[in-house]
Amino acid sequence: LFTLARDFHAQSGALVPQACNGSEAKTKAAYRFLCHKQVDMETLLKPHVESTADRINEHEVVLAVQDSTTLNYTAHPGTKDLGPINTKRSTETGLILHDTMAFTPGGTPLGLLDVQCWARDPNDSGKKERRATLPIEEKESMKWLRSFRKIAELQKLCPDTLLVSIGDRESDLYELFVEAVQDPGGPGLLVRAEKSRNRKVEEQFLWEFMWHQDVTGSLKIHVPRRGSRKARDAWVDLRFAEVELKAPSRSGSVPAVRVWAVYILEQASDERVDSPIEWMLLTTVEVKTF
Repeated sequence: LFTLARDFHAQSGALVPQACNGSEAKTKAAYRFLCHKQVDMETLLKPHVESTADRINEHEVVLAVQDSTTLNYTAHPGTKDLGPINTKRSTETGLILHDTMAFTPGGTPLGLLDVQCWARDPNDSGKKERRATLPIEEKESMKWLRSFRKIAELQKLCPDTLLVSIGDRESDLYELFVEAVQDPGGPGLLVRAEKSRNRKVEEQFLWEFMWHQDVTGSLKIHVPRRGSRKARDAWVDLRFAEVELKAPSRSGSVPAVRVWAVYILEQASDERVDSPIEWMLLTTVEVKTF
């Protein structure tokens, strides 16, 4: 393993025979190692996660950021056990990778906490149309809860550190909030809300309810250049409030959960902006001041 790590690191991106410096013996040993039944990702990552936990213990707050990506192997037709990675109309195949990395609030990476990797079932293409009736355990969305549970295990090993699980709009799942509020000593949760969820607070649409809250302060945020969009500095207003999220009708008798909503909206300006900043964040971490 150490020899492989050194060789692969020295020539990252190279094919296995190249990374093994053309040595037939090294190449054969590498493939034997990678194909060995007792070699799996969890085993290889275990000492890395333990080292990450040691680094986490040195900080008061650590952000555990979840996200997904795809590994595209369409150009490798001989590869087995792959699945679709995009839409129905796409024929690209590969694997789905969902990982959770720990960061300091300043953005310094501390290491990985969880990695999930799988191939979608090619025969499961109809699930999207019926996913509303499926329990979350049978959905790909379960990846967010699995990762949160890994973070909860790490939280027990790091009692003096507040771990906060962070996800994008795909992670705006009611089941995830229910899980996060069960243990007061567990990790916090912070997600960017998905507007299409149509969440209501006091019979008002969440966005409308938060727009009527008082502005508690303003921030200047640098928006980097992206494609044809120019870089700019944007002033945003910030509002926050404690809200009660009601369970969706499909959830049955699941209780409501109390969280804090943080609404960030770009101020009007003379400059024409095609997509002004509008972020709605939901968190189980108490928000009391600007």
